[in-house]
Amino acid sequence: MANRRHEHAEDPPHDRRAVILIIVLLIILSVTMLFVMRGQLQKRYSVHTISGTSMIPTLTERDQVLVKKNVQIQRYDIITFSVDKEEGMFVKRVIGLPGDSMFVRNDRMVLNIGEQGDFETTNTFHLSPTVADEFQTLNRIPEDVYFVIGDHVDVSKDSRTFGFVHRKSIEGTVQFRFPAIHLAKVKN
Repeated sequence: MANRRHEHAEDPPHDRRAVILIIVLLIILSVTMLFVMRGQLQKRYSVHTISGTSMIPTLTERDQVLVKKNVQIQRYDIITFSVDKEEGMFVKRVIGLPGDSMFVRNDRMVLNIGEQGDFETTNTFHLSPTVADEFQTLNRIPEDVYFVIGDHVDVSKDSRTFGFVHRKSIEGTVQFRFPAIHLAKVKN
């Protein structure tokens, strides 16, 4: 009897191979699933680090934002987008939507954000001369473009200087802010 117990104590070599094969297959499956999930997340979301002060106090230098791609844009959403002949991504707030009534006089744009055409609720923006000339003949914001402003209006480079943002240039809307961690420096 003692010999039989000793024989069963050692695993046959084919059992070890099967366990190793199962472990290897589980690792390959897990890595594959991670790549697929990552790819799906990257199709729907991106993360950007804020650079600059144009969105203070809402967003500050080195904050990170989670951006959801391909969503319907509404007034006051914060969006990320690219601008022709400019480096990097911009982050601004949508003020004017396609179809909003507007007019330009003396480099100032009056934008109706109330009922269509009533001009009871308006915003007024000082435009660069180039943008004012471009907008001069418009009485509505054209289809597939948006008027955007930075929350820190005194320093923001936005639609007042580069014009409308085209829908095709918009990456998505900011869904969440990860605040920057500002560590205090210890002085000796």
